Amino acid sequence: MGRNRRHVAQSQQKDADMIRVILWNLFLFLLPFMLTALWALWVRRTSPREAVLRSWSQATLVGAILVITSLLVWRLSTGDAPEKTYVPPALKDGQVVPGRFE
Repeated sequence: MGRNRRHVAQSQQKDADMIRVILWNLFLFLLPFMLTALWALWVRRTSPREAVLRSWSQATLVGAILVITSLLVWRLSTGDAPEKTYVPPALKDGQVVPGRFE
């Protein structure tokens, strides 16, 4: 038996899962910085024309606008009214009643 009265293999699997989650979140955090560094390296090495840089800048701006717009549409089209009160999940008669808005 390992820690917490479980088999060692079970606790090692949980540790590996947690390490995977941490590494994935670290990768997602560092991704914009890596892309920016690659962009700067590409610009420095190739010295692209101004028209090429302008088209990439415009594509980036359009992409950012689309992301912001989609997040706003999603926020406004989902969820319940703000004046409602959230009732958390509860245990009634041995059954879990899911959370809801009233």
